[in-house]
Amino acid sequence: MQHKYVIVELTNGGSWHLYGDDERPHDYQRDQLRVLPDLLAAGWTPVRETPVATAGRGLFSWRQGCFCLVLLSKPD
Repeated sequence: MQHKYVIVELTNGGSWHLYGDDERPHDYQRDQLRVLPDLLAAGWTPVRETPVATAGRGLFSWRQGCFCLVLLSKPD
């Protein structure tokens, strides 16, 4: 079983890889921030969703927001 983590921004639906993808770019372009629909179409299945909110501190100090951490799985 393969696993990937994806972050989904709840305000605009943007999504990007967190871990589990060796080919992910280091610097995302705006059109690359929609990876979840492609992964679902490729057979990845959501296993667990965890809501996450930021308070404008730390890594997300540039803004406040609501995100969801999604664990996906796919058979080998």
